[in-house]
Amino acid sequence: MEILDGKKVSENIRKDFEKRIKILKENGRNPNIAVLGIVGDDASGVYVKTIEKNCNKYGIDFTLKIANTEEEFKENFNSIKNDKNITAIMFQEPLPAGLLELIDEIPPEKDVEGIGINNKGKLFVGKKDALIPCTSKAVIETLSFYGIDLQGKKVVVVGRSNIVGKPLIPQLLEKNATVTVCHSKTKNLEQETKQADVIIMCIGKAKFLKKEYIKEGAVIVDVGINFENGKIVGDVDFEDIKEKAAGCTPVPGGIGTVTNSLLIDNIIKTSEYSLKK
Repeated sequence: MEILDGKKVSENIRKDFEKRIKILKENGRNPNIAVLGIVGDDASGVYVKTIEKNCNKYGIDFTLKIANTEEEFKENFNSIKNDKNITAIMFQEPLPAGLLELIDEIPPEKDVEGIGINNKGKLFVGKKDALIPCTSKAVIETLSFYGIDLQGKKVVVVGRSNIVGKPLIPQLLEKNATVTVCHSKTKNLEQETKQADVIIMCIGKAKFLKKEYIKEGAVIVDVGINFENGKIVGDVDFEDIKEKAAGCTPVPGGIGTVTNSLLIDNIIKTSEYSLKK
C-alpha cells in the first residue's frame, strides 16, 4: 500500500509562497489575517497557535482577538471587518449559536476559510475565484498530487459536514467523479463503501473503517482527527486496511498537514484579491 504522505503535498503547495508574498509587498500589500475567538476552547487554541507559527514563518501579519463575551466578540468583528489593512478574517470555532450568523457577514474576499454563504455559492456553481474550505480542498490536492484520476470513478464520502463533506461534492464533480455521500442515517453503509474506488472518511469516529468495508485496491483518504489512549488516530483503522487498500493518507501527517498549508495559501490569495481592487 502506498502511503499518501501529506508532507510532500504540503511542500509542493508552499513552494511559491515566498515569491507571491514578495510580489505583494513590492506592491504595498502585506498579507494580514485577524483571528477572532471567544474564551473557552483550548483545543481550537492549539490550532490557532499553529496558524500563527506558519504566518510568522512567511512574514504574514497575524492578529488574535479573544473576547470574554459575545458582545465583545461582535465589537471586535465590527472593528476589523471593513479594515483595509486586514485582508483575511477567520473565526475560532466552536462559537456560541448567537455568533454563528456573523459568518455570513465576513466580506467574501476576506472569508479565508470559505465558510460564508457567498463563497459556498461560488464553489457550487464553479466560480474560479471562490475561497474553498481548506480541509475539503486538501483532499482534492492530495489525490491530484499522487496522480489519482477521479474521472468516472465511484467516490464515496462518509460524512456531510459544512466544512468537509458538503464542499467536497462540487469539487469531486468538477473532477468528473461519480459521488455518493453517506452519513449516520445511511443504510447498508458497508455495501456503499465496498463499491467505491475512493473512500473519503470524515465522520469523526476513531478507526471506524475496517478492511471488510473496502474493496481490493481502493484508495482511502482519512480526514478524521480523534484521540485514543492519548494518541491521535483517524477514522480509518490503518493497520487493518493496509494489506487491502492501494493507498491511504496517514493520521497524523496526512490531510491535516495539507490543510495548514492551504490556509496560508488562502491568506495570500485574499491579499492578492485586495491588490486587484
